[in-house]
Amino acid sequence: MKKAWMWLWPGALLLALDRAAKLWLMDTAQVLIPGVLALRPTRNTGMALGLFQGGSAVLAAVSVLLVLLCLWLMRGVRATGLGRFSLALMAGGALGNLWDRLVLGSVQDMFEFLFVDFYIFNVADAGIVIGAALCGVSLLFRPQDWRKK
Repeated sequence: MKKAWMWLWPGALLLALDRAAKLWLMDTAQVLIPGVLALRPTRNTGMALGLFQGGSAVLAAVSVLLVLLCLWLMRGVRATGLGRFSLALMAGGALGNLWDRLVLGSVQDMFEFLFVDFYIFNVADAGIVIGAALCGVSLLFRPQDWRKK
C-alpha cells in the first residue's frame, strides 16, 4: 500500500507547480522565447480548445470524476510504471484546474504558443495532456503496466 501512494508525488508536484505559476505569472504578460512562447494571462470558463464556455460547474464535476477515476485505476487495476505515472499527472492537472473553478469560477491560463494559432493553456492543462498521451503509450506499448488485482 505504501508503494501505491508514492506514485501520487508526480501529481502533487504538478499541482504545486500549477498553483505557483498561477500565483506568480498571472499579472505578467511578456514574450519568453521570441516566436515560440509568451505569457498572456487570461481566464477560461470552458475547457481545452475553447469548448463548453461558461460550463464551470459541469467541468468541476468532470474534474472530480477524473481524479476519482485515476485514483481508482491506480488502486483497483494496479497500474504500475508509466501507467501509474500518467494517471498521477492527469489527476494533478485535474485538481489544479478544479481549484481554479471552485475558488475563482474560471481557470487561469497563461502560456501561449506564438508559432501556431492555438489556445492559451496552463501547467495543469499540460499535465493532463502529457498524462493522457503517456497513458495511451502505456496502454499500447506497455500493457504489462496494467494488471488487475
